[in-house]
Amino acid sequence: MLLETASGIQSVTPMMVLLEHLSRQKEQAQSFIIEEPELNLYPTAQQGLMNWLVEKCTVGENDLTITTHSPYILSHLNLLLYAYQVAEKHPDRKEEVAAIVPEASWIDPKEFACYQVENGGVQSLVNEELGLIDDNGLDNLSGDAADAFDNLIRLSKSVAVK
Repeated sequence: MLLETASGIQSVTPMMVLLEHLSRQKEQAQSFIIEEPELNLYPTAQQGLMNWLVEKCTVGENDLTITTHSPYILSHLNLLLYAYQVAEKHPDRKEEVAAIVPEASWIDPKEFACYQVENGGVQSLVNEELGLIDDNGLDNLSGDAADAFDNLIRLSKSVAVK
Protein backbone atom coordinates (compact mmCIF):
# COMPACT_ATOMS: atom_id res chain seq x y z
CA MET A 1 0.00 0.00 0.00
CA LEU A 2 1.33 3.44 -0.97
CA LEU A 3 0.54 4.94 2.46
CA GLU A 4 2.99 2.51 4.07
CA THR A 5 5.93 3.41 1.82
CA ALA A 6 8.66 5.97 2.43
CA SER A 7 7.74 9.63 1.92
CA GLY A 8 9.95 9.87 -1.19
CA ILE A 9 8.07 7.02 -2.86
CA GLN A 10 4.77 8.60 -1.84
CA SER A 11 5.88 11.89 -3.39
CA VAL A 12 7.08 10.62 -6.76
CA THR A 13 4.69 7.72 -7.48
CA PRO A 14 1.68 9.83 -8.53
CA MET A 15 3.95 12.01 -10.68
CA MET A 16 5.53 8.98 -12.34
CA VAL A 17 2.15 7.39 -13.07
CA LEU A 18 0.88 10.60 -14.66
CA LEU A 19 4.07 11.20 -16.65
CA GLU A 20 4.11 7.60 -17.87
CA HIS A 21 0.58 8.07 -19.18
CA LEU A 22 1.26 11.48 -20.75
CA SER A 23 4.55 10.40 -22.33
CA ARG A 24 2.72 7.70 -24.29
CA GLN A 25 0.51 10.26 -26.03
CA LYS A 26 2.43 10.73 -29.25
CA GLU A 27 0.00 12.89 -31.25
CA GLN A 28 1.52 16.20 -30.16
CA ALA A 29 4.57 17.52 -28.34
CA GLN A 30 4.29 17.74 -24.58
CA SER A 31 5.92 20.21 -22.21
CA PHE A 32 6.60 18.75 -18.79
CA ILE A 33 7.27 21.11 -15.86
CA ILE A 34 8.30 19.51 -12.58
CA GLU A 35 9.01 21.42 -9.41
CA GLU A 36 11.67 20.01 -7.11
CA PRO A 37 11.39 16.32 -7.98
CA GLU A 38 14.13 15.58 -5.43
CA LEU A 39 11.92 16.17 -2.39
CA ASN A 40 12.24 13.37 0.17
CA LEU A 41 14.55 11.30 -2.05
CA TYR A 42 18.03 9.98 -1.31
CA PRO A 43 20.72 11.16 -3.76
CA THR A 44 20.82 7.80 -5.57
CA ALA A 45 17.04 7.88 -5.98
CA GLN A 46 17.31 11.46 -7.32
CA GLN A 47 19.76 10.21 -9.95
CA GLY A 48 17.51 7.33 -10.96
CA LEU A 49 14.53 9.66 -11.14
CA MET A 50 16.46 12.06 -13.38
CA ASN A 51 17.38 9.21 -15.75
CA TRP A 52 13.72 8.21 -15.88
CA LEU A 53 12.45 11.79 -16.37
CA VAL A 54 14.89 12.47 -19.21
CA GLU A 55 14.02 9.16 -20.86
CA LYS A 56 10.25 9.61 -20.59
CA CYS A 57 9.84 13.36 -21.01
CA THR A 58 12.31 14.33 -23.75
CA VAL A 59 11.32 11.91 -26.49
CA GLY A 60 10.71 13.50 -29.88
CA GLU A 61 9.69 17.14 -29.60
CA ASN A 62 8.77 16.91 -25.91
CA ASP A 63 10.57 19.13 -23.46
CA LEU A 64 11.24 18.98 -19.75
CA THR A 65 11.63 21.86 -17.31
CA ILE A 66 12.73 21.19 -13.75
CA THR A 67 13.21 23.49 -10.79
CA THR A 68 15.60 22.23 -8.15
CA HIS A 69 17.73 23.11 -5.14
CA SER A 70 19.59 19.81 -5.33
CA PRO A 71 23.30 19.80 -6.10
CA TYR A 72 22.89 16.04 -6.73
CA ILE A 73 20.47 16.69 -9.58
CA LEU A 74 22.74 19.33 -11.09
CA SER A 75 25.71 16.99 -10.80
CA HIS A 76 23.75 14.18 -12.40
CA LEU A 77 22.61 16.42 -15.25
CA ASN A 78 26.30 17.10 -15.94
CA LEU A 79 26.86 13.35 -16.10
CA LEU A 80 24.03 12.95 -18.63
CA LEU A 81 25.40 15.82 -20.70
CA TYR A 82 28.94 14.47 -20.62
CA ALA A 83 27.87 10.93 -21.53
CA TYR A 84 26.32 12.33 -24.70
CA GLN A 85 29.48 14.27 -25.49
CA VAL A 86 31.81 11.30 -24.96
CA ALA A 87 29.66 9.09 -27.21
CA GLU A 88 29.55 11.80 -29.89
CA LYS A 89 33.31 12.33 -29.80
CA HIS A 90 34.12 8.59 -29.64
CA PRO A 91 31.38 6.70 -31.53
CA ASP A 92 33.41 3.50 -31.24
CA ARG A 93 32.97 3.70 -27.44
CA LYS A 94 29.21 4.32 -27.48
CA GLU A 95 28.38 0.92 -25.99
CA GLU A 96 30.91 1.43 -23.19
CA VAL A 97 29.38 4.83 -22.40
CA ALA A 98 25.90 3.27 -22.40
CA ALA A 99 27.11 0.64 -19.92
CA ILE A 100 27.93 3.48 -17.52
CA VAL A 101 25.03 5.85 -18.31
CA PRO A 102 21.88 4.54 -20.04
CA GLU A 103 21.72 5.97 -23.56
CA ALA A 104 18.05 6.92 -23.22
CA SER A 105 19.12 9.40 -20.50
CA TRP A 106 21.86 11.19 -22.42
CA ILE A 107 21.29 14.91 -22.96
CA ASP A 108 22.44 16.79 -26.04
CA PRO A 109 24.05 20.01 -24.73
CA LYS A 110 22.59 21.89 -27.71
CA GLU A 111 19.11 21.10 -26.35
CA PHE A 112 19.87 21.95 -22.72
CA ALA A 113 19.69 25.10 -20.61
CA CYS A 114 20.23 25.68 -16.92
CA TYR A 115 19.57 28.95 -15.12
CA GLN A 116 19.94 30.32 -11.64
CA VAL A 117 17.40 32.83 -10.39
CA GLU A 118 18.92 35.16 -7.84
CA ASN A 119 18.44 38.74 -6.64
CA GLY A 120 15.70 39.39 -9.16
CA GLY A 121 17.81 38.26 -12.11
CA VAL A 122 18.44 35.14 -14.16
CA GLN A 123 21.83 33.87 -15.26
CA SER A 124 22.83 30.85 -17.31
CA LEU A 125 24.88 28.24 -15.47
CA VAL A 126 25.97 26.46 -18.65
CA ASN A 127 29.57 26.85 -19.74
CA GLU A 128 29.07 27.25 -23.48
CA GLU A 129 32.56 26.00 -24.28
CA LEU A 130 32.22 22.79 -22.26
CA GLY A 131 28.48 22.22 -22.67
CA LEU A 132 28.24 21.48 -18.94
CA ILE A 133 26.81 23.20 -15.88
CA ASP A 134 29.44 25.51 -14.47
CA ASP A 135 30.03 26.34 -10.82
CA ASN A 136 26.92 27.49 -9.01
CA GLY A 137 25.81 28.50 -5.55
CA LEU A 138 24.62 25.01 -4.63
CA ASP A 139 28.00 23.50 -5.45
CA ASN A 140 29.81 26.37 -3.73
CA LEU A 141 27.88 25.68 -0.55
CA SER A 142 29.09 22.06 -0.60
CA GLY A 143 32.64 23.29 -1.15
CA ASP A 144 32.31 25.77 1.74
CA ALA A 145 31.13 22.98 4.04
CA ALA A 146 34.06 20.78 2.95
CA ASP A 147 36.50 23.65 3.60
CA ALA A 148 35.04 24.20 7.06
CA PHE A 149 35.33 20.48 7.77
CA ASP A 150 38.97 20.49 6.65
CA ASN A 151 39.66 23.45 8.92
CA LEU A 152 38.11 21.60 11.87
CA ILE A 153 40.31 18.60 11.13
CA ARG A 154 43.36 20.85 11.09
CA LEU A 155 42.28 22.38 14.40
CA SER A 156 41.74 18.97 15.98
CA LYS A 157 45.24 17.94 14.91
CA SER A 158 46.71 21.29 16.02
CA VAL A 159 47.72 22.22 12.48
CA ALA A 160 47.60 25.90 11.59
CA VAL A 161 44.39 26.99 9.86
CA LYS A 162 44.68 29.23 6.79
